Amino acid sequence: MKAIAVIGGGIGGLATAFRLRQHAAETGTPVHVTIYEAGERFGGVIASSQEQGFTLEHGPDSIVRSKPAGIELIKDLGLEDQLQPTQEFARSSLIVKGRRLLPIPEGLYLLAPAKFWPFALSPIISWPGKLRMALDLLLPRRRADLPEESLAEFVRRRLGKEALDRIAQPLVSGIYTADPEQLSLRATMPQFLEMERDHRSLILGMRKRAKDQSVATARGPRYGLFASLTGGLQTLVDRLLERLRGPGCDLITNTRVETVVRAEEGGYTLALADGYRQFDQVVLALPAHAAAKVTKHLDAALSFKLATIPYAGVATVNIALRVDQVPHLPIAAGFVVPAVEGRTLIACTFGHHKYAGRAPDGHVLLRAFVGGALHENALERSDQDLTDGVLRDLRDIIGLQGDPLFTRLHRWPKAMAQYVLGHQESVQVIRSRERGFTGFALVGNGYEGVGIPDLAAQAENAVDRLTGRDRSLPKPVRDAMSRATTA
Repeated sequence: MKAIAVIGGGIGGLATAFRLRQHAAETGTPVHVTIYEAGERFGGVIASSQEQGFTLEHGPDSIVRSKPAGIELIKDLGLEDQLQPTQEFARSSLIVKGRRLLPIPEGLYLLAPAKFWPFALSPIISWPGKLRMALDLLLPRRRADLPEESLAEFVRRRLGKEALDRIAQPLVSGIYTADPEQLSLRATMPQFLEMERDHRSLILGMRKRAKDQSVATARGPRYGLFASLTGGLQTLVDRLLERLRGPGCDLITNTRVETVVRAEEGGYTLALADGYRQFDQVVLALPAHAAAKVTKHLDAALSFKLATIPYAGVATVNIALRVDQVPHLPIAAGFVVPAVEGRTLIACTFGHHKYAGRAPDGHVLLRAFVGGALHENALERSDQDLTDGVLRDLRDIIGLQGDPLFTRLHRWPKAMAQYVLGHQESVQVIRSRERGFTGFALVGNGYEGVGIPDLAAQAENAVDRLTGRDRSLPKPVRDAMSRATTA
């Protein structure tokens, strides 16, 4: 029986273990999987709870449906009937300007507008700023042989500084909590580089893409592509654990793996606080900075490269209210706050609008975000001070009245990978070093995507590496080949 260690009990590690066990069952190749989690619980940043009739999400609250690996995982876990789309009436966002909440005009998707009149009539950008954005229609393409641009450089060049400060920075920060001056556009939103290449102008490219209804009706993110699970995303973690428990899998918490090295007799040796363990194969499902520490004696070059991927911390604050405490709350999924506003908040979602059943009748659930690459110093404040700062902003922006029924703050230090300039080249080096080891794989949000579907896809790729599976072949053929290989 092949012994496999999965180091890290977040969604990437759990999905990898599930896929390994699934593949073993399909091919009749016995394996024993051991998952080591340094913390006291599995799930990583995915955590939901129920309190006084509210469903609270302490980490992410959505899965992007357009990336198939996430939905395939949900289907294979038998959770398809619990998929919950965003509510149609709330598929829009707002942007803070001063003390006002301004609706994002229809057809504006992240960086540029697809429709003229809704954007022209919006007060988000001044008329000089709109005229500067219109220059995009005349500007030439950038030469392909020039050095990589950051998101900030790209938006300033094509659309101007005001478009960066008032639109691109807050909307992109809502996804990556990143500094746009450092964020690699090529690694995060290559579709906009493709628009410039194919259409010369972003605005012309967006107008072409407006044939896609989800782009034409977008008001910031394309909320129609988002989904959650009834009862919160913790349901996904719970079902994975349910499927993994039992013979053939050990789930171990409060155990940190210090290092991984190659074993003289083959396979790998894990150093734990209470001794050493031997495994045939190893998956590191950790943030890049944690993987760097574990691999320092396995491959110094790999460890060094992993350590260069920066991370930012973030905190969420769930706020439970009565409806009469926010009598003028707009109908939307939430709002984002430009960094130039100088607020504690970077964004806030209206959870009871976004997904049905998240708050009892007559009540409101807000979820505020603090921190990120541009506001990390905010996380140095105490829980009480941070919560008070969030509530002050909400009183000023949405007219919050009185004290909340309750608040729940959760901190996620060094949780958000930052895809800075040169990220793709760094990942190429990391994957190249990974390929130098048989029976070894890396999974994490520091590589090819930060969302649940991205990690689910990496889990599939890790199983391919460890089993030699070729998913380009028909399933019966690859299963037969796998059985023959492991016989």
